[in-house]
Amino acid sequence: MLDTFGTAFDSDTQLDLATVFLRLVLALALGIIVALVHRLTRERIGRQPDGALAGTLVMLCVLLALTTMVVGDNVARAFSIVGALSIVRFRTVVEDTRDTAFVVFAVAIGLAVGAGYLWLPLLAIPVVAVAAMHSTASAHRITVRTGSAFQGWKDVERAFTTRTRRFQCTGAGARRGGIEQDRHYDVVLASERDLAPLLDELSSCAGVLTVDIDR
Repeated sequence: MLDTFGTAFDSDTQLDLATVFLRLVLALALGIIVALVHRLTRERIGRQPDGALAGTLVMLCVLLALTTMVVGDNVARAFSIVGALSIVRFRTVVEDTRDTAFVVFAVAIGLAVGAGYLWLPLLAIPVVAVAAMHSTASAHRITVRTGSAFQGWKDVERAFTTRTRRFQCTGAGARRGGIEQDRHYDVVLASERDLAPLLDELSSCAGVLTVDIDR
């Protein structure tokens, strides 16, 4: 009976219990670090931390480490797992493309740990963290609407110069039969905290009717 039980769970991937345990614990620890880096990057641009995504990043590290150990060097098993996971569909719209990058980051760390590459994630995490911290500028598209006779564009662009890291006028157009006009600007803020003061300053310019923002 015991022999039958042992044969039923015999595997071609030879991993001792201690190895599996250590890899899963390390994946958990590194997943927490990935989630902390994600939290810091969101706080840096003035956005609230996403607790749900942080938990997902940690779970992804652990699950991908486990999946990698299950697959081992078996190519057929790898294709089977890919086929099984292909039924999963994520329909949630990603608000920030940086979130997608962190999901890929967590997957890569989990794969590396599961494959037994200890130094790879330990070296990758600081490098990716530095890259993430230096790419946290916040980009927006802002539309300034004025009357057709508006002549205060220098004041508008002075506000952009003061409150943004850089800006560019990307287009203009007339509305309501030429009674109003729009100008569209792509702006990059140093932080999300600069957005409200920028909108206030633009709205206070004499002759500006509305200021719309596309996040």
